[in-house]
Amino acid sequence: MPNHRIEPLYLAAAVTGYTFVVFASAFSWIAFMPQLPTFQVTSVTVTSLTTNTRSQLTAMFNVEGVLNNPNYVISIWYKSLNISLWFNHHIISSYPVEPLPFSTGPETLTPVRARFPVLNANLPTGVAKEIAAQRRFDGWVEFFITLEALYRFKFGAVGTNVRVLTLFCYPLQIAFPLSDDVKNNDTGRLVTTSNCYAV
Repeated sequence: MPNHRIEPLYLAAAVTGYTFVVFASAFSWIAFMPQLPTFQVTSVTVTSLTTNTRSQLTAMFNVEGVLNNPNYVISIWYKSLNISLWFNHHIISSYPVEPLPFSTGPETLTPVRARFPVLNANLPTGVAKEIAAQRRFDGWVEFFITLEALYRFKFGAVGTNVRVLTLFCYPLQIAFPLSDDVKNNDTGRLVTTSNCYAV
């Protein structure tokens, strides 16, 4: 006589195998097809901006932004996060965001702040002069920022290998009040927020 009890066992095994394949496929998609983090610069203030004839720059830069994890279920773990300030492809200063490492949960916005004290930074010939000319004749100076990160995606206890991300944030137009009074003309502010682009 055929054993009819075997059929339910085969059926249960088939359902279990199918369920495993579905979950494995979903996990693979989650692990290997996540969305990159994004960054938006929300505020930049520049104070005590001065240049001299020796092509040196002195200023205090304060940068604020928002780091976004757009993924539904994946966290992003940052091993390092560095913000650099540039003018016309010439780096002015860099700042490591601390404390590190840190993680951002799924669908979270994380505020990021960086403070760049620049004292008599030596710039290539003509760069400091161009910064001063933009401020004097246009009333604004255009900078840009790069954000460089070493990070990994994490889903529970499982994570990807460490990856590299570079974002370019531009243009950052810093406007200064048009005034002959130096005291009232000291602070420059970001005209509008700026999204950042992966390269």
